[in-house]
This record gives sequence, structure tokens and C-alpha cells, in this order.
Amino acid sequence: MDMNRRALISRWEELHNNPDARKNLRPEVYNSWERSYQYGIDPYMRRNPNVVSVAEFERLKSRLEYLITAARPVMEGLTEFIYEDRVAISLNDPNGVVLIIIGDSEVTNWAKYGNLIEGSIWSEELVGTIGESLGLSSGEPTAIYGHEHFTLMATVCDGFYAPIWDEGKIIGGLGLTLPVGRGRDDFLGMLSSAAHHIESVIALRRAEQFQQEIVNSMPEGLMVIKEDGEIVCMNEECVKNLRLNNNNNVGLNLMDILPSDADNQRFVHRITQGKVISDEKISLSNSRQRFQCNITCKGMSKPGLTVVTVKESHRMDRMIRNWTGGNAKYSFGDFIGDDPSFRRVLNSARASASTNSNLLLLGDSGTGKDLLAQAIHNDSTRKDYPFIAINCAALPRDLIASELFGYEEGAFTGARKGGNIGKFELADHGTIFLDEIGDMPLGLQATLLRVLEERKVSRLGSNKMISVNVRVIAATNKNLETLIKKNRFRQDLYYRLAVVRLAIPPLKDRGRDIELLTNYFMEKFCASIGKPTMEIGRDVMEAFMKHDWPGNVRELQNVIEGAVQLNDSPVLTMEHIENYGLVFEQIEPEPHNTAEYTNLEDFEKQMIIDCLKKHKNNRSETAKALNMSRRTLYRRMKKCGIS
Repeated sequence: MDMNRRALISRWEELHNNPDARKNLRPEVYNSWERSYQYGIDPYMRRNPNVVSVAEFERLKSRLEYLITAARPVMEGLTEFIYEDRVAISLNDPNGVVLIIIGDSEVTNWAKYGNLIEGSIWSEELVGTIGESLGLSSGEPTAIYGHEHFTLMATVCDGFYAPIWDEGKIIGGLGLTLPVGRGRDDFLGMLSSAAHHIESVIALRRAEQFQQEIVNSMPEGLMVIKEDGEIVCMNEECVKNLRLNNNNNVGLNLMDILPSDADNQRFVHRITQGKVISDEKISLSNSRQRFQCNITCKGMSKPGLTVVTVKESHRMDRMIRNWTGGNAKYSFGDFIGDDPSFRRVLNSARASASTNSNLLLLGDSGTGKDLLAQAIHNDSTRKDYPFIAINCAALPRDLIASELFGYEEGAFTGARKGGNIGKFELADHGTIFLDEIGDMPLGLQATLLRVLEERKVSRLGSNKMISVNVRVIAATNKNLETLIKKNRFRQDLYYRLAVVRLAIPPLKDRGRDIELLTNYFMEKFCASIGKPTMEIGRDVMEAFMKHDWPGNVRELQNVIEGAVQLNDSPVLTMEHIENYGLVFEQIEPEPHNTAEYTNLEDFEKQMIIDCLKKHKNNRSETAKALNMSRRTLYRRMKKCGIS
């Protein structure tokens, strides 16, 4: 043993043998020695026996993977910087367990004599005073030299320790170990800087992860790209919408991860031009299929970066239905009526639902043209796509074109920034319902004709043609053939729209459907306000049957709804509907010449027979017409000998 080693051991032994000599130690070292005595640590320990099990060590590394990942490159950089000093650098958890150890091979092999290996535990409670225990107890960077260590095995080295903090607590630390006498004060500064660097890396990665979680929580695809196509940011929804296989695409070029074809090249070119794009539908492809997305682009404050939102077209279709309120709610099962002419219309409409031909619905106001259009859409293969309804008579004449076909930014005074998508684009793969088509301006009819022929639209202010796959259902209560003769409607457009023509009969021509609808509306509106279903007076029903109903089903519905809302009577009478301006034919009982009958019984018999004939032998209707119950009617028929 050389003189320096003997002197060091002698000094160390004096500290153990002479309490007064220990008081000359630094206060933090002295206090640690006192605690080490209390823990019963053997000062002559030559090898650390404390090592966690293999299974526990693997669990520990897995739990602290974020710390190991952040620390390893920093430790490697520090080792390379002080390579000539030949040191071993360790990363410990907050309990003193060595997670990784790197450095000069000679030093790391030398450290193994004391069992300084991965998985070994170097807490104060187990090995007494060392750099790690001092740093953990004080929370400060610490240096400790040869004789200051509590155990003999540790006196062969100088140790430095810097804790790693995160969110107010110590999550680990860096230890630097080298043979005694070679430690320098600047090592502690370098080790402390490395620990701070690791803290910054962890904080930055947490912020990035937090940011990415926020971005991934967005319901639409989002990415940020450079003007050369390099991806700066991309969330999970964007990966899904672009049908990409890899979730980690940051740093890659968009053209390198999309198949090289015309559609994809056009897409990349569009979004890297720095132009504002609003909900433009584009076609893309991967190795398996072609698909469509809606994109919106806007340049960021930092030059050369563009934020792009990518929405799956199917999802956009669902959103469109919610935004426009144009969701088709009615089906063929919702229609009420047994009239043969009306049933023929429904059957023809159901048959037309299976085709993609344009359809023209004819009929008076209130006959249900809009409901029939919804039923046709819902019975077709387009039912999962948008149903967009436009009332051509309700829009100002100078706005119809922009509503139907959309416009680009700056197309006209007041045009919104980024432009606006038109209803034909919104209805792509679905159905567009053009109500009151007879009121469409003549100039716009030519544009609509071109769209029907070419299946393409061009937004106002743009020369670009956008392909659309839309079925058109038009409706009118006007005589289009008369408008054609007056040069107010294009004949060529008429033939384009009227590939299939359906004329809905007016309510006055639907016979007993009036009674069916009256009963249906009565039950519906009474139930909606929680009152018992009102009975309908016989005189009211007969009056309804004789009314012309110029407002058709809508008028009947409004009459019943108003009568139910405003009256508490259990029976609907003529008095309840007299304020609705209904015009009825005067209802008088059929005259009977009583002089022809010898007694009252013959008169009653004839009256019952006449009433039965009138109601086609329907006992219920006959009883109602005679204002008696069915039981009374049967009793009187038996009395009069009527079979």
C-alpha cells in the first residue's frame, strides 16, 4: 500500500475513532455520518451487496424509460467531453438504484470491485455517506472526496452527484465516479449543467407530448408542412384520413409517404403554395384505393409554413347534414293514404329511388313534394350521403348562383375570406332538392343545364371545374310547359330535369284519405300536448270531405293543429273550425216523402236501407251517419227485418 493510501486510511480511521475529529467534517457530511451510525452501516464494508432483482430492475427501467431516454445522450456527450479524465457516469433513480452506467471501460471495470453496477442500490440507509446520498438528502449538487465516505470501500474514489428535478420533486440523479485524488471542482459544475439539460429535455418532451395530445384530440385531421413538403406536425386523425401506415411522419416529406401518382402530386402542390383554401374536395390514393378528403389551408405567421386540415369526406357529409338541417327524415312508411292514384305515385317513386335519373315532382302547394323527395333519397343508394334542399323562390335572385355553385375569395363585394363551398359540392354523392324550380331565373337555368350535362361545377370567380356526383330532384307547383311557351323556362332544362315525372294528386281528389289524415293529425297533436284524443263530429268530417283544400295536406294539418291547441272540448265541432276561412258546401239531409209510408216503422226502415246503400253497407259509417251506436243500429235493423 502506497503512502498516500495509508495516509487516507489513517485519516478515515481517525474520523471513525475520534468523534471530535468528525466535527471537522463539512456539516452535511458530518450529519450523514451520524445517520449512517444510526442505520448500523458497517464502516469496513468492502462490497455493496444490495442489488434489485432482475424482474424488479426491468419494471423500474420500463417505468423510468422517459428519464433514461432523455439522459443517455446527455451522459454520452459529457463522457466524450471529459474523456481524458477517464470517469464513470451513472444515472440513478430517486432511491439510489443505478439505471445505467457509462464511461471509460477501465474505470467502469474498477468500479465493479465495489459492485457499482446497473441495478445496485446506493442509498444512505444501505451504504452510508456517498455523493448520491448527500445529494438526495440536500437536493443540491454534491461533491465528496476519499476519506469523507463512510465505508472503507468508497474511500478509493471521489464522487460527484447532481439531482434531476421535475415538477418539484427529485426523479433521479447523475453520479460521476473516478479514482480518489483525480476529482476536480469543475466536475460538479459540468455534472450540474448536464442534470439541468436533462430536466429541460424532459420538460420539452412533456410539452410536446401535451401539445400532441391536444392536437390528437381534435376531431379533424391536422398537419403543418413546409413549402418543400416536409411534415412539421401531424395528428392521428390526419394519418387516418390520409390512409397512412405510419403514425410517426414528422420530418418526412409528404411525397415520400404518399404513392407517386397524379392525384397525390396535385394534392401536395395545392397545399404547399401558401394559398388560402376553404373546404376543397380533393381526390387521393394509396396502394389499395382512391378516396376523397376535404382540405382547408392557411399560411402560418412563420413564413414557409402552412397549416392544413384534412377531413374525411364521409365525415364531412355527416357534418353537412347537421349544419344545413337538410337531413332527409321521411321514408315511404311515413305516408298515409289508401287512394289508388296516390298509391300509384308512391309505388312509382319507390321504383325511381333505385335509379340515378333526375326527377321532377309536380303538384300543388302542400301536397308533400319535399317529403316525397326525402323518402326517395332515403330509399336510394345515396341515403348515407347528404340531402341538400334549396328553395329557389326563397333566395334573392342575385344570390342563388353563389348558393348553388359557391364562390372564391374576392369573387364579389362582400364575399367571405377564403370563399364558400356551394350546395352542389356539399351534396356530392348525395341528392340536391331544388324546390320551386319554376322560379329559378332564366339566366341561371343555362348554368344549371351545363352542370347537369357535364356533372361539374365552377365556383364564381374561378375557372376550375369541380366534379360532382349528385342526383337532382326538382319540384314545382307551376305548369312548366306553360312557362316554356312564355319563354320563362328553358325547354332543354325541362327535359333534363323531367327524366322521371311524378304528379302528386291534390288532397280533394284523394277521397277517404282525408278522413285517414284527419284522424292521424288529431292523434298526433293531442298526444303532443298531453290531452286525450278529441272525437271528430260527424258534421265536421262530412264538411272536410266536401272542402276543396287548396292548401292540401298542409292546410288540413294546420286546421287540426290549431283546433286542438285552442279548444278544451272533447269533440271537434263546426264551431271550432269556423275561424279558418274554410268554404264548405251546404250539407242538408236527403229529403224523404213521409206520405209514401203508412207508418213510422216503414219510414225508419227505408231510411236505414238508404243510409246503408250510401255507405256501401258499412255498419260503422252508417251508425255514425244516423248518429247512433252500432249496437242500436243492429237492434233497429233486426226490428225492421233488414238482414
